[in-house]
Amino acid sequence: MAGIFALSIDPKRYGDNFLDDLFLGVFYHQHLGEEYCGVSTSDGQNIRIQTHHGLFWQTFRGKLQDFRGTSGIGFCGTVREPFRLDTKMGEMILCFSGNVINLPELLTELKKANHTFERGDDIEIIAKLIVQGEDIVDGIRIMARKIKGAYSLLVLTKDGIYAARSPNGHWSLVVGKKEGAVVVASESGGFPNYGVKLVRDIKPGEIVLIKNGDLETKDIIHSERIQFCSFFWVYTAFPNAVLEGISASLVRKRLGAALARRDIKRGFIPDIVIPVPYSGIFHALGYHEEFCRQAMEGKISRIPPFDFALLKFPWSGRSFTPPDARTRKFKAHVKLLISGENYAGKTVVACDDSVVRGTQTKTVLMPKLRSIGIEDVHLRVSNPPLLSHCPWGKTTKKGEPLAYRMPEKADRVDFLGVKSLEYNTVEDLVQAIGLPAEQLCVDCDLVCGS
Repeated sequence: MAGIFALSIDPKRYGDNFLDDLFLGVFYHQHLGEEYCGVSTSDGQNIRIQTHHGLFWQTFRGKLQDFRGTSGIGFCGTVREPFRLDTKMGEMILCFSGNVINLPELLTELKKANHTFERGDDIEIIAKLIVQGEDIVDGIRIMARKIKGAYSLLVLTKDGIYAARSPNGHWSLVVGKKEGAVVVASESGGFPNYGVKLVRDIKPGEIVLIKNGDLETKDIIHSERIQFCSFFWVYTAFPNAVLEGISASLVRKRLGAALARRDIKRGFIPDIVIPVPYSGIFHALGYHEEFCRQAMEGKISRIPPFDFALLKFPWSGRSFTPPDARTRKFKAHVKLLISGENYAGKTVVACDDSVVRGTQTKTVLMPKLRSIGIEDVHLRVSNPPLLSHCPWGKTTKKGEPLAYRMPEKADRVDFLGVKSLEYNTVEDLVQAIGLPAEQLCVDCDLVCGS
């Protein structure tokens, strides 16, 4: 998943700095992708675009002075976007988050129709499909019919910015507003820092136009099935993000609490509760808070302390998103620092959001914990066992998840080197999110085409 952001203003009503708001809006999506970033703006006459390899703050801070306009989009992800195309509809700048599953088939089809390609990737396919329409909205309809997959999409033109969410609603896209301005973004977490209030989600299949600081729905493409990504709440989103009215941090605390209830029921109380930072912090908080609740209710007599045996170095980035194993392992090693304290003889529960391939847990996490004296690590994982790659994204590949390779939990315990291993169930996950089960995508927790 990449991070995308769009801003449209009405200069007559808007009293802030357009480029500052655009910069912050894009920057607060950095956690969704670190390899490439880009910005494009329009003043109604001219469109400007820059893309860079690297982190957004370092590459764009102080370099937006040549940009101007009343509308702009930005991108943080694993490929070079936004993408520019000159068409019969005029110049278009596109960026998206998601995955086109039937990319090879569409490439073959379009090449037979005499289309040429520079990149041949998802965004170029999407652009070539859109230009087949009578206008942008009709083109998005054509694109939505043709592709298999999931997407959130932005299209910047001289007339405004079109935003669309795939009919299955898999990837997030939200709307925020302040006086004279409207934004569309992958996440809402950064909104308060530039004065924007979250007002609603883009509906599954909805196509909107944001122009002159206002939003207009142009069409809604209906689908037989809604599939909000459950992993958004568990891991992908920044903790303060809200999707479908549900806070990611609250879901994570509920998941941690569910794991604690099982341990309490079986009579297991650790000496210490620790998070695997950064993503495991709210899961561990929920785990610890459940012990506090039950102690206050007189159900248990002891509360395990909450502690940080591991620290995340703030400038190390995220280790889940890199596409190759070597980079993921290196970043995981770099980001985790051990505590300066000694935990010899302590029985520790380590709370994490998920175990995907298991490599980072085995080769990075466990050696670091043992180096500060911890021998017995009881791993508590909020997400159910991942049994499949995500068919809607690009982060995992077929056959990679640990639980798929090792169906027996005892084998995973031995592989990871932990004392015990417990997961939440799919039912726990659904209950923690609070949406109907039929509206949630849990494909990665099921064996589906692995």
